[in-house]
Amino acid sequence: MAYRSDFDSAWKDTLQAYFPQFLALLWPDIHVQIDWRHSPEFLDKELQALLRSRARGRRHVDKLVLVRLLTGQDALVLVHVEIQAGRDAALAQRMFAYHVRLREKYPQRSVVSLAVLTEGANLAPTRHTYAYDYWGCELLFTFPVVHLESWRSRIPELLTLAPQNPFAVVVLSQLEVNATRDAGQRLVRKTELVRRLCHWGFSRDNVVQLFRIIDAMVGLPEALESAFGDAVIQIEEEKQMVYISSVERVIRKREHDQGMEKGLQKGAAEILSVQLVRKFGALPDWVRARMAQADETSLSRWALQILDAQRIEDVFN
Repeated sequence: MAYRSDFDSAWKDTLQAYFPQFLALLWPDIHVQIDWRHSPEFLDKELQALLRSRARGRRHVDKLVLVRLLTGQDALVLVHVEIQAGRDAALAQRMFAYHVRLREKYPQRSVVSLAVLTEGANLAPTRHTYAYDYWGCELLFTFPVVHLESWRSRIPELLTLAPQNPFAVVVLSQLEVNATRDAGQRLVRKTELVRRLCHWGFSRDNVVQLFRIIDAMVGLPEALESAFGDAVIQIEEEKQMVYISSVERVIRKREHDQGMEKGLQKGAAEILSVQLVRKFGALPDWVRARMAQADETSLSRWALQILDAQRIEDVFN
């Protein structure tokens, strides 16, 4: 069954909004070495200029972040998120290539490469290595990896941490996506996650931000969007809060579809008008009135009937 998930946007928004919390949860030993009085600087344009090659068929999110260490030095943190499931034999080599390019570009700065695998075995190694040894020429590149599935056994801990660390909410969302294939169960789990979000005491801005991430990540079939929208409205009424939610997205989609329909209808009417004028001359008022009220189906039928019509009245029979 198709789900309307947008993992790329969800993870990009997550890393942009909650980078300190991301490191605090997954790499606390790195987090404590950074001077968070200086805001992280995201070097997305610089990163894209370096990492032009991508593995086909896989979805990645990469972030390059400049941070200030407590020692006063600057460091570059490359975060690579593998969004698709399954083993990627080329991951270690690709991370090595990324690391080398960054070292060449920024030789005076320390570079740390980190990888997050959103799906896969929860007992997989926490460090990956790219290595070779040929005729005495030896290379060993090792980088830390977090497998989010390793947190599945720690869900109670995530629920406890969530009120203090918004990134725990993101991990919970990803775990729900990984575990829940049944559409009905996914609806229940997503609704429950949103309900918990409202009870964790976040500021309104954080609630809205996290809601958007959950909504993008935990996709639902279009047939269940309205049911989720109803559930969100109920939660909003209980908590007296308003979210940017699937409800708005459904409304926007409906308005978009209606706008597209009106655009197609207008275009069909204009084409039919040209055809009528070329064949019968100036259009009577009654013709203009009927065309103004017609739907796209009627306009298409009249466009066909004009081919055999001897009089303008025959077109509209």
